[in-house]
Order: sequence, then structure tokens, then C-alpha cells
Amino acid sequence: MNDEKGMIIITSLVALGIFIVAGLAAYFQSILALPLAIIGLIFVPFILIQNSEKNAHLAENLEKIAFVITFLVICITFICLYKPI
Repeated sequence: MNDEKGMIIITSLVALGIFIVAGLAAYFQSILALPLAIIGLIFVPFILIQNSEKNAHLAENLEKIAFVITFLVICITFICLYKPI
């Protein structure tokens, strides 16, 4: 159980890092990276509440939805960034 708690904390730190890096990219480069920062911030509490079985199941379902939304946002961002002029 301690290994799982450690992995949950490390994974939530990765999501927090995604938020920080995407936020910096949105601030210094392009505002189009802002949705990725918001999604990274949304993942942090989802990952941290996975201690009990009930919360883990809810968080997994919400994460699946969030991953699909993240993929779509990334695709749209690349289309907007690399469209021909």
C-alpha cells in the first residue's frame, strides 16, 4: 500500500509539473498552450483522491474523459499552430 501511495504522489507531481510547464509556455510563447495547463491542474486532485476504492473508480472514469478531451485539445492546438498562412 505504501508503494501505491508513493506512486500516486509522484504521479500527481507529474500532473502539477505539466500545469507549470504548460502555464509557462502559455505565458511566454502562445496562449494556445493554456488549455493544456488547465487540464494538468484538473488532473492533480483526481490523482490525489485515489486512496479509496470508490474514489479510485470515479477518478479513473473522469481521467478517461479528461484524456480524450486533452487529446482533442492538443490536436486542435497543433492545427491552429501549424496551419498554412
